Amino acid sequence: MQIKQATAADLDVVCRFYQDVCAQQQNDEYGADWHWGVYPSQELLAARIENGMVVEGLVNGQVASVGVLTAGEDPNYRRAEWTELVPDPQITVLHLFAVSKDFRGRGLAQQMLRELAKFAKDKGYAVMHLDVMKGNVPAERAYLNSGFCFAGELVLHYEDIGDTSARMYERKL
Repeated sequence: MQIKQATAADLDVVCRFYQDVCAQQQNDEYGADWHWGVYPSQELLAARIENGMVVEGLVNGQVASVGVLTAGEDPNYRRAEWTELVPDPQITVLHLFAVSKDFRGRGLAQQMLRELAKFAKDKGYAVMHLDVMKGNVPAERAYLNSGFCFAGELVLHYEDIGDTSARMYERKL
């Protein structure tokens, strides 16, 4: 897998990736409950790309995986029981991590998660946080196998799906 930071020229490809992921969700037993146009949206992705925080994983030139990072702690995460206590500017949060259905079952999730951790560390972050919807066993397994540690459960409010039980994970970088 080749890893690259997305640029403005990649916006259409990244948007199509997430449109496909959102469309596929109805066929997945597990997974996020994202709604294209609400979360994620073209505007959100364009802003994250402009900030240099969207990372693509490519296999033979095709986008196989994408992760979106944000700088600083997510305000909804402040109640979590984090063990790595670092100043806010040293925290990055992983959002919208997905592997295309066409590339699942190849170990790409763990490879991409390791690359995202390296990318974030190279940008000066000390810890990465994320949440996963309760019951998404494959995602939790991938996070644990990639060096993340469980940090408790919270009820988080999402604009597109409302209040949802989430399991919190962190990784020291």
